[in-house]
Amino acid sequence: MAVLQEDPTAQALLEHLGDTEHYPEEALSPYEEFKVGGKTYYFTPGGFLYRKDIGTEEVGGFFCGYLTDEAWHYRTNDG
Repeated sequence: MAVLQEDPTAQALLEHLGDTEHYPEEALSPYEEFKVGGKTYYFTPGGFLYRKDIGTEEVGGFFCGYLTDEAWHYRTNDG
């Protein structure tokens, strides 16, 4: 049985980036890596957030959640 780990940093990041009204200035690019709280994250096209940990390069990382289509298109040139 697979167990999903909660990532409070990722959840806070998704909430922040999903709030386009109060935080309109952040822009995102697919596959652009960024660090938050000492961890490395990136978004894939469509707004899917992944965390890169040691040893996850082969599998692409750990899925952490996603932005709504509306928030993703607002923050990228993807649409």
